[in-house]
Amino acid sequence: MIYRYVITLSELKRLQKRGAVVLADVRDKKSYEAGHVPGAVSIPYTEEAGFLECFRKGDLIVLCCDRGNLSMRATVRMRRAGYQAYSLVGGYEGYLRCQK
Repeated sequence: MIYRYVITLSELKRLQKRGAVVLADVRDKKSYEAGHVPGAVSIPYTEEAGFLECFRKGDLIVLCCDRGNLSMRATVRMRRAGYQAYSLVGGYEGYLRCQK
């Protein structure tokens, strides 16, 4: 059941205040540069093994994309590899809607 591996924006903000999370934007660099959730680092998702090497297994990782589809796919892959990863519900578009 993949839906247990999601996190809301309010949960993310609480974790960020405690400094307890790595927020990674998995979109391409151009999309990231056009705008991203504050605190996110750009780590574009690829099917290559090198993507996983960008993270440490002991970290709490939240992945973000446009709407949550790509980040959910990446989250499932990371979970299968033993990472504590979650997908941000609604992605960057959800973040923008909450800012209005």
